[in-house]
Amino acid sequence: MKNLHRNIHEGIRLTEKEKDTLKKSVLSIDPNAKVYLFGSRTDRSKRGGDIDLLIISKVFTRKDISRVRWYFFERFGEQKMDIIVDDGTLATPFVKIIFPKAILL
Repeated sequence: MKNLHRNIHEGIRLTEKEKDTLKKSVLSIDPNAKVYLFGSRTDRSKRGGDIDLLIISKVFTRKDISRVRWYFFERFGEQKMDIIVDDGTLATPFVKIIFPKAILL
């Protein structure tokens, strides 16, 4: 997997608590997973927007995606959240487009 993503220090529109909660919920299911933020929340000049996550994992299921959502919603309230899971091949056209600009959490 190429390491083309931007560094977290370039700025994201998530609080440290939100970022840590998302990472904790994903890593509790798959300790080897990587969690990336993509979309409008990676741009400090924009406002609003949903939370777009790319999870790289060979074991994540649809049920696991629901668990991550509910874990976050219980702590921060319900928000629009899109979660994409890739097995690490980065083979789908959509993942190929978003990965280079995604930010590793």
